[in-house]
Amino acid sequence: MKTNAILAIALFASAPAFAQTATAPAAKPPAGPAAAVAAPVKQVVAVAQPLDINVATVEQLAGVKGLTHTLAEAIVKGRPYKATDELVKSRILTEALFTQVKDGLTVKHN
Repeated sequence: MKTNAILAIALFASAPAFAQTATAPAAKPPAGPAAAVAAPVKQVVAVAQPLDINVATVEQLAGVKGLTHTLAEAIVKGRPYKATDELVKSRILTEALFTQVKDGLTVKHN
C-alpha cells in the first residue's frame, strides 16, 4: 500500500513535466496604415511629366506603368528616337501597350 501511495505521488508530481504547453500565438501585425507600410511592394513611379525616352534611365522607364525592365532596356538600346511612335515601328512595343504608356513618354527636341 505504501508503494502505491509513493508511485501515485511521484506520478502526480511529474505530470506537469509531461504536459503539453500551449505556445502563445504569434503577434498579429497592427491594422491600419502601419500594416500597409510594412508590406513590400514593387515601386511604381508616378510620372507627373512624360519621360524623354532618349535620356531616361532603365529604372525610370521601368517605373512607367506597363513597361517591364526588359522593355525599358530595349528602349534604351534602340536610342536615339525622333518620335515616341518609333517604339511601335521598331517593334519594341505593341500598339496596345504603346496606347497604354504613350502619355508617360515623350521625345524632346533640342
